[in-house]
Amino acid sequence: MKLIIFQTIMLFGLFWVGLSANDAVSYMETLRRTRQANSIVESQILVMPTEQLINQLAPYYSDTMALIRQKAYHLTFRSGIGSDLNSERNIAIRRLLDGVNDRDGGIVGQTLRFLQQFSRNDFDDEAKSFISGIISQTRIPHYRELVLLAGYVGAGMEELEELFLDADLSQSHRWQISLALARMGDASQTAYIVNLVKRLPVNNDLTEYVLPDLIYTRKREAIDYCVELLFIDDKNCESHHPDISEKISCAWMILPLLANVIADIPVTIDASGDIAGDYQKALQDSRNWLLENKEYEILDISF
Repeated sequence: MKLIIFQTIMLFGLFWVGLSANDAVSYMETLRRTRQANSIVESQILVMPTEQLINQLAPYYSDTMALIRQKAYHLTFRSGIGSDLNSERNIAIRRLLDGVNDRDGGIVGQTLRFLQQFSRNDFDDEAKSFISGIISQTRIPHYRELVLLAGYVGAGMEELEELFLDADLSQSHRWQISLALARMGDASQTAYIVNLVKRLPVNNDLTEYVLPDLIYTRKREAIDYCVELLFIDDKNCESHHPDISEKISCAWMILPLLANVIADIPVTIDASGDIAGDYQKALQDSRNWLLENKEYEILDISF
């Protein structure tokens, strides 16, 4: 039995290796039959220029199988995001934007998250025009991610301002649009957001679901309020650590959020998003640093 399994594995491996290193078509057709991805072959395929890859993948973006469409967009993202050429990243973004209209909501969400990982400078006028043209379609799956992408790259401001005035707009969509407009520099929307948040109790819901939205705006008024909360020692939050049953200060949850957007704040965040090292020391060092650096720099280079 072991010999049969070994032979099967070897034959399967040889089948993949037999594919051309630059043949995305063969890979996608094999994926269709086996429904098994292969990271080694994908790495070989990704050696080719982004435009060449996209041309080979062209029929697969509209394939009847969601798995195939998803993989086509995934390979496109990896090729574009890994390129040092702005032109290749532009091409990848324009192709990925087609995925926002995919009939599978999962692919729409995946594609929007891919797009959020590019620099805003990678979005050319054509890409921004596309976003502006669909931003009013509030029924698009993962609409929140689309609106936040628009705010990040600076697209569709007039459309969002008009949509914000719609009396029938849901509260969740109104909030998302406010965030995007604030990110694009609308001071009145920033004030509106911060004033709403200041009325909320400081607890896990605030630190997990609301403060990340304030951080997204990258506006000083919003970040300043997060800094203000960092100095509160009241124990109003539940720890995510299974060994800690008592409530803790919400500052522990707020510090990692600030560490990602305040330049030079003396705290290290590990791969899991938690504070690395001594939590108490990191918090105290950060508080002291913020007291001495009230005009801190806000990092606005990523989503």
